[in-house]
This record gives sequence, C-alpha cells and structure tokens, in this order.
Amino acid sequence: KHGRVCMLAFVGMIVQSACQIPGLPQEPDWSKTLETMLFESGQVGQLSLLQVAIFTMFAEGRFYPEDSWIGQMKREPGDLGFDPLKWSKRQGFDLKKSQLSELKNGRLAMIGVASIFANHAIPGSVPFLTGFYATKPEQKAVAAGSALCGKTGAPAAQASSKTERRYTTQVILPALQWIKTGLKLGELQATELRAKNLAGVDVLVGKDGSGKLFCVANLCPHIGTPMSEGADVIGDVIVCPLHGSSFKVTTGELIDWCPTPFIIGPLTGFVV
Repeated sequence: KHGRVCMLAFVGMIVQSACQIPGLPQEPDWSKTLETMLFESGQVGQLSLLQVAIFTMFAEGRFYPEDSWIGQMKREPGDLGFDPLKWSKRQGFDLKKSQLSELKNGRLAMIGVASIFANHAIPGSVPFLTGFYATKPEQKAVAAGSALCGKTGAPAAQASSKTERRYTTQVILPALQWIKTGLKLGELQATELRAKNLAGVDVLVGKDGSGKLFCVANLCPHIGTPMSEGADVIGDVIVCPLHGSSFKVTTGELIDWCPTPFIIGPLTGFVV
C-alpha cells in the first residue's frame, strides 16, 4: 500500500510543478497544496478534499485487512481483487512477475518521494533535483538586458509565509482591542505577579525589578508549568519555578533552558 501511495505521490509532485488544471487552484508547490485547498480556494478546494476523503474511506473499508495481525487474512497482501480489464486472466500472464515489478516500482517511488522531501528541506542536497523548486508563474523573475553583460531584471517576488497569507491586516485589525485586567497600576509591587485569564488566554501580569509593567503567557513553553506558581522575577527576566528556564519579559527572548535540577533538568529540556 505504501508503495502504491508513493507512486501516485511522486507522479503528482512532478506533474503538478509543471502544469495545473485550468479552473482549479493553481499551486505548483506540493508542500503548500493542502493549505491552498483549505484556505485559499474556497468551496472548490474544500469539496475536492472531501471527495478524496470519502473515496479513501470507502476503499479502506472495502479492503480492510481483517485478522491480518493473527495471520488469518482472507486475501493475499496487496491483492485487492481489482482487475476490471481481466489482465490477470489472459493467457500467458505471469501474475507473480507483475507483482514483483509493482513491488520494486513501489520501493523506488518511496525513495523518490523521500528524495523530494529531502531536497525541499535542504535545497540542492539531492543529485539531479538541484534547482527543482516549484514556483508560481507570477513569482518567477523576468530576465532582460544584454546577453553580453548577463541577464538582469527585478528579483523574483518572495513567497509569503503561511502566517502572512492566513492572518492578513484586514483580518487582524478588526479583532484588535484592549482588554481590561481588573488591576490598578498601584496594586502591584516590583517583581509581583498576578495570574489572569483574558479572553480565554492565561496570562501573567506583573512588574519587573524596576517597576515597569509587563504581561506574558502564564504557562512555561517547556511542559506548561504555571509561572504563577512560584516564578521569580529578577530584573527584566522571569524564571520558571520547575526547571529554571528564564525569559526576558520585554521581548520573550530565551535566556536559559531547563538548567535545574542538575542532569534531570537539561535531560527533560532535551527530550521535550
């Protein structure tokens, strides 16, 4: 099954980078296709994904390998009985040879898909795929000028990030508003902390060593320890009470990561 999926995936990645079906979402970069279908293509992309999901559900349900884990499956592994053209019934057809060929092609396709993933993560890391980067036509640089001096032109427009595409200014600005904490400035002493839940978000309101007001997330990003349960404020740094991770309250910059207790703290910081 994995080999068959990778054969379809490999062909899809290559073909999609070169051409797309008119009228459907135009996204040649396979790594951004799902996001485009969900958030940028409207009902066309969403209904297409729903159609694929329903088809997969029926296919998996119809050919579910029941009792295969105890060696009592009612069919041979990989044999789904799907042969509408009756190829396997033709005279002289070698089913075992065809199955072996499919198995080899599936393994090769898995290596090919893994290579495309590796080249995407580390450009140029895979031979023959150097320069294989799918870009939309409007993002390609338009070259012009003298061939003698080399091609010149405006640089290609940089693809926007996932956050930029989803959280645009038009979406964010109407939602921005000040939320009252219910605290007065004079109620807090230097290095004092108060836990609050503002609009469903757990935050920590406090003052640093110089008396400046700040507001940070109440949960430590390590394993979610409430900073309100014993965190220390030293100057403009807040220190987690469990493993001693410290952060600047003004920028969120990480100062130290899980230094305590000895050995156990750094070990948990490395694993989690």
